[in-house]
Amino acid sequence: MISGLVDHLWQSCCCCGVVWLFATMTRGDAAVVRLWLWRIAALKLLIPFSLLFALGAWLGFPSAHSADPAPPDIVRTFSLLAPFASPARILGWSGLPLAFATLAALAASAACAYGLRSRLRVERKRVLEEAARRELDVDDIQTRPGFITSALVSACMLCAVSIPMLAGAVHDRQHRRERLIANSLALRDAPVVMAPAVHGMGARYRVDADLHGVSVRNANIHDLVAIVYGVKRHSVITPQMYSGVESASRSWLHWPRYDIRIQAQVPDPSDFDPYALRQNLTKALSEQFGLEIYVNGDCQPPCGNYHLALAEAPL
Repeated sequence: MISGLVDHLWQSCCCCGVVWLFATMTRGDAAVVRLWLWRIAALKLLIPFSLLFALGAWLGFPSAHSADPAPPDIVRTFSLLAPFASPARILGWSGLPLAFATLAALAASAACAYGLRSRLRVERKRVLEEAARRELDVDDIQTRPGFITSALVSACMLCAVSIPMLAGAVHDRQHRRERLIANSLALRDAPVVMAPAVHGMGARYRVDADLHGVSVRNANIHDLVAIVYGVKRHSVITPQMYSGVESASRSWLHWPRYDIRIQAQVPDPSDFDPYALRQNLTKALSEQFGLEIYVNGDCQPPCGNYHLALAEAPL
């Protein structure tokens, strides 16, 4: 809590310094430009970057598969920048260093707030004076910022919004992948118990995870293969779908449905990723149904379409 407050005040003071630089660059331009710059700096004192960070984590980092990591260059860049953006939280300040940093941040923020109030009052007065002069002389028009100044201001505003959101998305992707690896290791050697599901449960399956294991309810072979490779059901195909020997609705691929239980200690069952069951379900499909799964073409998982071929007749 205190570390987050220190980081917020530190970031706000840095933003005030950047705004002061831009206000100096635009001192010969219209006062309304500087007025909005100081308004944005005042807004930053109230809104922490952690809100943008949380928004980025909620949106997530786009990836083709749940097991894909974030690009290493982006991860490395944010790892280098993190101590400068959030020193108290990243460096783990506590005790006397945290108390000293808190007092320094409060003092600097109070000075920034006082300066912001003064600058807002001055620039608001200048805006009214410029409006009054314009009423008397329509040709009395204040200059606007040039291309380079406008581009710099726009780029900084864009970075101030996008970088915290991207950092949150990258952190969420790394956290999800670490959680997936931990769950996969915990479930790797766990036994798999399969039993026919109760009739009349429909065509949907459900995956439930708790601290004592994972349950897959009402899933057929088609669903299980999709879970094994962490893809959509339509990505799993087999020649049997086109053989015409038996209808797809009654084929062994779609019928019967099973309830599966994997008994193990799951370290983090919240928002469980079914791809963590890959090793267990692959072994179960191979031993109980004699299935072999081949990847289409040269593409290595996780990507592409997947062909399902029989090593022997299903039991």
